[in-house]
Amino acid sequence: MARREGEEFFWQNGADFSKITDELSHLRPKVASNKAWEPLVDLVDETSRIVLKVDIAGVRGEDIDVVYVAENHSILIRGNRPEDIDSEQNRVGVFQLEILYGEFEREVRLPNVSLNLDEMRALYRNGLLIILIPKQDNASKKVVINSE
Repeated sequence: MARREGEEFFWQNGADFSKITDELSHLRPKVASNKAWEPLVDLVDETSRIVLKVDIAGVRGEDIDVVYVAENHSILIRGNRPEDIDSEQNRVGVFQLEILYGEFEREVRLPNVSLNLDEMRALYRNGLLIILIPKQDNASKKVVINSE
């Protein structure tokens, strides 16, 4: 193989190799990694707020904790997605297992903007935890000066 063909092969397939490596590292068994699984998140900047969406289908709302971590300026989401014990007892084989169960935890660093954490709200709808964090109103306030 000529050098140019080798370089083209590397650049064309390098991204695919990187993606496969990333996917394999996220799918290692919990027993081997001794680490809770991490749900996928979206962090979106809107004009008046920051929106954090967390994909945790199958988790009951009362099993979810949302904590603001001041020293990291981040949101910590943790909880537990239990596996259906009835289906596990009747299992005779496995064809594919991709859904992670058990304890989960994800810390998401927030952007460097002023936020009104007292007004933070969380909704849980259709398997998505949606955390709404209003931006701090930094509008300049007019000061009235009385003259004598």
